Amino acid sequence: MSDDVFAVDGRVIGSRALATRRKLLDATAKLLQEQGILDLRVVDISRDIGSSPATFYQYFNDVDEAILELAKEATEDEKPLVALLQPGWNEADGLERARRFVDAYMVYWDAHHAVLRARNLKAEEGNRHFRAVRTEANLLVMEALQAMVAEGVAAKRLPNSLDPFTTAAAVVAMCERLLAFQPEMAKRGANRDAIRNTLATLLYGALTGH
Repeated sequence: MSDDVFAVDGRVIGSRALATRRKLLDATAKLLQEQGILDLRVVDISRDIGSSPATFYQYFNDVDEAILELAKEATEDEKPLVALLQPGWNEADGLERARRFVDAYMVYWDAHHAVLRARNLKAEEGNRHFRAVRTEANLLVMEALQAMVAEGVAAKRLPNSLDPFTTAAAVVAMCERLLAFQPEMAKRGANRDAIRNTLATLLYGALTGH
């Protein structure tokens, strides 16, 4: 598969243009975090790197397309999390394994939270491109979780009433929703350690039956 990157008009872009494109993506990520998706405009992104909207439109058709590219990059950063989801959480160090996964997931979420929230918002609004990226990202983790649940059910550590795919989907949804609302939860006394320990304990129970 080619690693070439293309401009809007279909041209393969070179190293200098790649650097400009990278600056535009970084500016999009920064302003998305500062302003939110509703107030983000092409002119703001272009101005942030000292350029013009015309430059932006050489690489992206609109703001959504730039955010979509950032969402795809975030998916790549999610892939290492799968290595932390392996059978064996029922062993003595199972709760600590759950904590390590939650720690890594929180670091990942912190690095991309503005992009992930925008991705999920667009997906829930029905944008098929964002839905496809979200599905790809979620399935990375869900497939590993599903295998863990299936193994637990087969070993009779988990009840037969647990559907592996549904359980995996519920776990991912729980992690995403809790981490997306960390600032609101902090206002009610749930600090980062409380969220981390609660998530780890819930995941440990769901995947081991302990």
